[in-house]
Amino acid sequence: METPDPPPFDVPRVLLFGHRGSGKSALIGALLQAGETQGETLRGEVVSSSVDLPRIREAAYSGKLESANTELSSFTIRLRPWRVGKQPLMDPLTVVLDDCDGKAAEALMEHPAPITQRAPGSALARAVVETDAIVLLVDASSTREELTEAFDEFDAFLSTVESAKTDSRSVGGFPIFLVLTQCDRLAQPRDTQKIWEARVKDRVDYAWKAFEEYLKDADPEEGRESPFLAFGSVDLEVSAVAIRRPPLAEHPAPGDQPYQVAELFRDCFSGAKAHHDRVRRSEKQLRWTVRGALTGLTFLLLTLGTIALFPPETTGPDLAAKIDDYERQERPAAERLADEHIERNKTALNRFAGDSAFARLSEDRRTFVTSRLKEIDDYRAYRAKLAGAIAPAGARSLPELKKIKESLRTELALPAEYSWGETAAAQLRDKWLADCTALEVAQAAFVDRYRALDRDGTALMLKRTFDENWLKDIDVLFATAEKPPFPLNDPIPNSPTVRQPRGEAITYSVPYEFDEAYKARRYWEQTHDQIIHLRDLADALGLISAPNRPEAVLVLPEPNGTDSAALATTRWQALARIYTRQSKEFSEWEAQRFPDPVRGELLTRLRKSFDAGVKHVQKLFTVRDTIEDWKALGASLAEPKFGDWGKLLHLLARLQDPATPDPVVELTDFLRGLDKKVFDLDLQGFQLTIPLDLTIDRVEPSGPFTVTVTHANQTSDIAKFTVGKGVMRGTTTVYQLLPDGPTKLAYRAGDGLRAELPIRAGTRDLKLLWEAGATNTFQFDRLIREPRLTKATSGTESATGVQLMLNAGSLPKLPVLFPLK
Repeated sequence: METPDPPPFDVPRVLLFGHRGSGKSALIGALLQAGETQGETLRGEVVSSSVDLPRIREAAYSGKLESANTELSSFTIRLRPWRVGKQPLMDPLTVVLDDCDGKAAEALMEHPAPITQRAPGSALARAVVETDAIVLLVDASSTREELTEAFDEFDAFLSTVESAKTDSRSVGGFPIFLVLTQCDRLAQPRDTQKIWEARVKDRVDYAWKAFEEYLKDADPEEGRESPFLAFGSVDLEVSAVAIRRPPLAEHPAPGDQPYQVAELFRDCFSGAKAHHDRVRRSEKQLRWTVRGALTGLTFLLLTLGTIALFPPETTGPDLAAKIDDYERQERPAAERLADEHIERNKTALNRFAGDSAFARLSEDRRTFVTSRLKEIDDYRAYRAKLAGAIAPAGARSLPELKKIKESLRTELALPAEYSWGETAAAQLRDKWLADCTALEVAQAAFVDRYRALDRDGTALMLKRTFDENWLKDIDVLFATAEKPPFPLNDPIPNSPTVRQPRGEAITYSVPYEFDEAYKARRYWEQTHDQIIHLRDLADALGLISAPNRPEAVLVLPEPNGTDSAALATTRWQALARIYTRQSKEFSEWEAQRFPDPVRGELLTRLRKSFDAGVKHVQKLFTVRDTIEDWKALGASLAEPKFGDWGKLLHLLARLQDPATPDPVVELTDFLRGLDKKVFDLDLQGFQLTIPLDLTIDRVEPSGPFTVTVTHANQTSDIAKFTVGKGVMRGTTTVYQLLPDGPTKLAYRAGDGLRAELPIRAGTRDLKLLWEAGATNTFQFDRLIREPRLTKATSGTESATGVQLMLNAGSLPKLPVLFPLK
């Protein structure tokens, strides 16, 4: 390598300082590469230098770079401003870049005393004292133990540098950059860019944490002041760089584009220049101070001659200069209000405000300090308010989400007087507003999906034909529903991630549990289950025309040639074996749960099976119409065969009407205790309908309607009813029969019962008689049957079309299994 020319004197200097193998020299080569490929980011182009930078770059990128074995190598770097259009991004800049030998750096960290000497004998020690910025480099791929050891050495080294700066009463804000080099080595096979950058950030965060104690403000109990912008204070920044990006899943051949090198040198050169300018201003002020002191001293010697003269002490920048310096270096709100900086900034601002000279400052400087302090307090109050708010991820319904969104736009709106748009609080608020919109869209997608499934499922239940195609349509629908609309653990689209508490992307599990999505999902689940139950019931009733279907266990044959005694037991066992999804009572099969037209078809099939079952049971009865035989029948109903028939018939009846009783139990109760049993006939009124064509002549009632019960002891009880005025209804005349005196009758098995109504047909006096029925033991059944009409000559004939209906009170009914009807 050629011997470089002596570096210029009055330009900013930057020192690259680090252990052996930390990549200092390679970083110089990457600077030229960044200037050519990332000039806008660097804000300048490297146009000339005191060394052959292309040769260094070639060696760095070919892996053939060797150490110079020189304690300190100085390179002059000249940058020409990068232009966007005609606008330059910076002023022309010349910087001296000092590259130290790693071995010399390690020796100086082990024995840092030369840094504190007035005239250090070591070139590297002098460079540390004279430089305007220090770049501390460490290999990012080192183990945690190696990093910790290096950071401990840097910590001690920085303490010595701070002490040296303080003792020399240097200006504050000395920039130091902690740089993790060779970050490309952190990449693992098959890493994506996102995963690799997360690894890099993890190392950067670890570096910040390692220097946390050094960066903290001093402990008031120890009497130390904060170093921020005091004499010898430092500003520390942590960066991660690589001379090239690693091969990643998205970019397996990334080329030789540096990673974060342009950003590092841009900030490093800018910080060094700002510090250099502050030093020059301070020295200029010091020269004027010394010059004034000497003038005053000469005057005193000439006039007084008795005053001993002592050289004036140099002073640091006054309060106004410190505030101006602070304001020039001030970072955007997103950085100065960040958690890692806000407390240091508040401490510095409070020190300015508490200075005895603060009240004598110009109004604009005082306003600047007080406004920044107020901004910090306001920002912290806003962060606390935001921390106490419910995040969109906590919503469980659209009204709750709407309330959260409204709060973000009103109570939690960013104050107009501050530029907080890029702060952590603003990023979290913006993320939450985006989350609200994303959640609205995601929950709507869930609702639409489940409503579509429910709509398609309902359409299947409205079909009139149950065949193989119907079964296939059900399978397709269920297969579609099995696939979740969205993976619940996946983030929903347009839900950003911000790296702070409650800043993670929202997953689909949140809108999935919204009330609206839950209701839509429950409707579909109910329809899904309803389809399964309809399919099973249709199979049991033989409604499905398709091969390989289960036995139609609810289809009962006619009694002829069938073992009626065993039929109920075998069918009930088959029912329990085949249909296991239903509850014990099979309430899921109730016809009322299904829509028309299938409900009508189900009721028809159920009624037919029920009627066939009644015939089977009545086939098993052997009874004559006597009280003794009825009592014997009642006792026999406890046999197992009747118990199974009772369960099966009760099921068929309940599927038509859930309130229907067990037919066997009903008959048993009816026949129990016949010797003493009294059937109450509470006859509070009837409605009588007579067809207009009952006879050739018009028929009209001509007397009261009477019901007579004749007991075994030949005594009788009579209930009498007056006949109201007839009302024409189509081809009939309707009469109301109203009680005339007591109409409640007691009936016992075997009693006689006869009802009659005198009528006039033209000139003929006739009667309507209710005196015949299916049984002589329970004759109250006669009141619900069609009466007989007396003939003019003799005998009776059927009074076709005449109907007597009890419209008030109660009348016993013969059970559905009663064999004589």
